[in-house]
Amino acid sequence: MATPQELLKETKTRLDLNVAKLKLLQKEIKEKQNEATQLTQPILEDQGAVKQLEKLCNVEEPAKAK
Repeated sequence: MATPQELLKETKTRLDLNVAKLKLLQKEIKEKQNEATQLTQPILEDQGAVKQLEKLCNVEEPAKAK
Protein backbone atom coordinates (compact mmCIF):
# COMPACT_ATOMS: atom_id res chain seq x y z
CA MET A 1 0.00 0.00 0.00
CA ALA A 2 1.33 3.43 -0.92
CA THR A 3 2.21 5.95 1.71
CA PRO A 4 0.52 9.36 1.77
CA GLN A 5 3.81 10.90 0.56
CA GLU A 6 3.92 8.52 -2.41
CA LEU A 7 0.29 9.26 -3.26
CA LEU A 8 1.01 13.00 -3.02
CA LYS A 9 4.01 12.72 -5.34
CA GLU A 10 2.06 10.57 -7.82
CA THR A 11 -0.90 12.95 -7.79
CA LYS A 12 1.31 16.03 -8.23
CA THR A 13 3.12 14.38 -11.13
CA ARG A 14 -0.17 13.47 -12.82
CA LEU A 15 -1.45 17.03 -12.25
CA ASP A 16 1.69 18.59 -13.73
CA LEU A 17 1.55 16.32 -16.78
CA ASN A 18 -2.13 17.07 -17.37
CA VAL A 19 -1.59 20.83 -17.01
CA ALA A 20 1.32 20.69 -19.46
CA LYS A 21 -0.76 18.68 -21.93
CA LEU A 22 -3.65 21.13 -21.60
CA LYS A 23 -1.36 24.09 -22.31
CA LEU A 24 0.02 22.32 -25.39
CA LEU A 25 -3.49 21.55 -26.66
CA GLN A 26 -4.60 25.15 -26.07
CA LYS A 27 -1.58 26.39 -28.04
CA GLU A 28 -2.33 23.99 -30.90
CA ILE A 29 -6.00 25.05 -30.93
CA LYS A 30 -5.01 28.71 -31.12
CA GLU A 31 -2.62 27.98 -34.01
CA LYS A 32 -5.34 26.07 -35.89
CA GLN A 33 -7.85 28.87 -35.30
CA ASN A 34 -5.34 31.33 -36.75
CA GLU A 35 -4.83 29.08 -39.78
CA ALA A 36 -8.59 28.86 -40.29
CA THR A 37 -8.95 32.63 -40.04
CA GLN A 38 -6.21 33.13 -42.63
CA LEU A 39 -8.11 30.90 -45.06
CA THR A 40 -11.30 32.96 -44.90
CA GLN A 41 -10.27 35.68 -47.37
CA PRO A 42 -8.86 33.32 -50.03
CA ILE A 43 -12.00 31.18 -49.75
CA LEU A 44 -14.25 34.19 -50.28
CA GLU A 45 -12.16 35.29 -53.26
CA ASP A 46 -12.26 31.81 -54.80
CA GLN A 47 -16.01 31.54 -54.29
CA GLY A 48 -16.49 34.83 -56.13
CA ALA A 49 -14.18 33.71 -58.93
CA VAL A 50 -16.00 30.40 -59.27
CA LYS A 51 -19.37 32.15 -59.54
CA GLN A 52 -18.07 34.47 -62.25
CA LEU A 53 -16.40 31.65 -64.16
CA GLU A 54 -19.55 29.54 -63.94
CA LYS A 55 -21.50 32.43 -65.47
CA LEU A 56 -18.93 32.73 -68.27
CA CYS A 57 -19.00 28.99 -68.95
CA ASN A 58 -22.80 28.93 -69.07
CA VAL A 59 -22.87 31.88 -71.47
CA GLU A 60 -20.24 30.44 -73.80
CA GLU A 61 -21.66 26.92 -74.07
CA PRO A 62 -24.88 27.88 -75.88
CA ALA A 63 -22.87 30.14 -78.21
CA LYS A 64 -20.70 27.15 -79.20
CA ALA A 65 -23.79 25.06 -80.01
CA LYS A 66 -24.90 27.53 -82.67
